[in-house]
This record gives sequence, C-alpha cells and structure tokens, in this order.
Amino acid sequence: MKSVDAETSLANGEKNRERPMPLAAYIRNVQGHPIELALVEVNPNDVLLDTSNPRLRFSILQLEEAQRSDAACALLLTSQEETESLKRSIVLSGGVQEPIYLRADGTVAEGNRRVVAMRALAEEFPADARFQRISAWLIPQGTAEETVQDLLNEIHLGSVRGWAPYEKGAQMRALVCNGYSESEVSERYRMTSTDVRNHIAAVDFMDTTYFPITSDPTDPNHRSKFSYFLEFFKNGRLRDHSQTMPDLHERFAKWVRDERIDTGARVRKLAKILDSARATLLLDAVGFQAAEECLARENPREQELYTMVEQTRARLEAMNVSEIIELGGSPERQQLLSALAAEVTRQLDFAKNAQRSAES
Repeated sequence: MKSVDAETSLANGEKNRERPMPLAAYIRNVQGHPIELALVEVNPNDVLLDTSNPRLRFSILQLEEAQRSDAACALLLTSQEETESLKRSIVLSGGVQEPIYLRADGTVAEGNRRVVAMRALAEEFPADARFQRISAWLIPQGTAEETVQDLLNEIHLGSVRGWAPYEKGAQMRALVCNGYSESEVSERYRMTSTDVRNHIAAVDFMDTTYFPITSDPTDPNHRSKFSYFLEFFKNGRLRDHSQTMPDLHERFAKWVRDERIDTGARVRKLAKILDSARATLLLDAVGFQAAEECLARENPREQELYTMVEQTRARLEAMNVSEIIELGGSPERQQLLSALAAEVTRQLDFAKNAQRSAES
C-alpha cells in the first residue's frame, strides 16, 4: 500500500463528522471499474448504518419510512445474538481486525454489525482507545451504487464471512430490482440463472408468507430456514402440486413455522406426502412422521424394509455376465443367495399361514 491524499471528510450534511486522515490506498478492479479505496480510521458513532442491509431488510420494512433510521438499525442489530458474539470476539482481538467499507456520504456499505458492536464497546469501555476508532475502506465520491454492489458481492463471495443464504438471496433480488438481468447476476454469483430465480423466489416467499406468521418476524433464527424454502422451489414436483393446491405456499409456511417440516430431507419427501390426500391430512393434523407412516401403509415401497428388498431385487436382476460367472464358481456367494431365498420363502409362508388363521 502507498500513502495518499484521499477523501478527507465523510460528506453528510445532517451530521458533523470528524475528518478522517487517509492512511493508505489501493486500486481495486470491480467488474472492469478501477476504484481507489482509501484506508481511514473513523469514530463508529460518526458513520450511518445502512437501512438497505439484507440482514435488516424485512424488519426495516415493517417500520414507517420516517422511522427507518440509523437508530432503528442499531436497535435491530443489537438485539441479534450474533452481535453479542461479535462483541466478545472484538474484545478478545483487541479491536476490529478487518476494516469495514464506507460510502463517501458516511453510510456503511459493509460492516454494519461491527460498527454497532464497536459503538457498544466504546460506551462500555470509554477509556479504552482500542474501541474508539474503527478502520474503514472509504469508497470514493461519485462511485455508482451498482459498482458498490458489485464490490460487496466480490467481498462476500471471497470472504470466509460470506453472505448467509437468505442474505445472499436478498442481495440477488436487490441487484435484479436495480436493473440487472438474472443472467448478469448469475455470472456474479457463479451459478445458473435458474438458481438465481429460485433464490429470489425463496426470499420473496419468506418475506411475504413466512415471516408475517411467526411470533417474532425479526428473529434472525428464522432466516436459517431459508434452505427449506429454496428446496421448495428447486423441487419440480412441488411446483406441480402448487398448480393444483392454491394454498400450498401458506400451508408450507405453517408447516415450517410449526416444525412439522424441519429438515431439507423432509422438504424433498413432501411431494410424495402430497400425492396422498390422507397423508396430507395427517401432516396437517398430527405431523410429518404420521404422514410418512400413512404413506408407507399405502405404498410398501415407502417402507425401509421393502425399499431395501426392491433395491436388492433390482441389483440381482442387473447382474452382469462376469458376476454370474463369479457366482457360479463361489460356494460362499451361492450360500448367501440361497440363505436369502430361503428366508424370503420362510417369511412368505409364515405371512400366508397367519392370514389364513386370521380369516378362519
């Protein structure tokens, strides 16, 4: 890095800010746009939190526009368990080790939670200089917001912190809303356009249908269930069921809320449950296990035992010539198959005898 003259103030007419002294700079190429980032140190109370941050978007939108402020963001982030954990980490590290990113107007582009944690520590330890200032990469005045978003995407794609899945989907949605095509977003996130479409649909699903029916929509733990909603849109058979069950989205949101669906595996099994009207009723009334048991009674192939039997039968049917020759020359292998055949015959005879006894 080299010492430079950089932005010497954070331009914001609503707040009297200190003039940060530029320490160093480097030029970063962002999607073909060179940006000279200046390293500065700022008072965490002299910057503004970003109300459009994906981690806060749903909660912020529940407020009146006039209430969507720095103070509201700070309150929401302070209430999150991750912020308290970050505070402890900062104390152990003796300050923030990784600079935040700051727009020229003093709004945080990346690092809102670190700012809130440092504000709290500055108040808790007013005499400790380690918590009074925070390093920041200052984005130059005049940088287009779409370039800022590209920069954030690169930071999170290449960072161990990364976006959490829900926030990643929310960021994709923001890019599309700002005029990017799904194809352009897919290139930035190194995934297909269909994946982008599914991520955005899952975020919309959670925002419009799931969060509003929870007891505390702002609870960050709800966002950890994003994978269930993403799996919903990735599953073609569930999309087909949506065409014949107009209320499937609402019912799915309730099943997730009530923990009837609490794993990705259950989302993948859901289409089979919905194939059976009785199993679907049991999922609503009792739970997923009862629905699975009903499905197993209706279709033996859904039971573990008969699934294994069918797999074994299909594998035997698919034996190739070399395997058959190997079997012919191996008494041990022949003994295994003979024992299997004998056990199948014994169980079938026992079942038939039990049925005859029950009928007599």
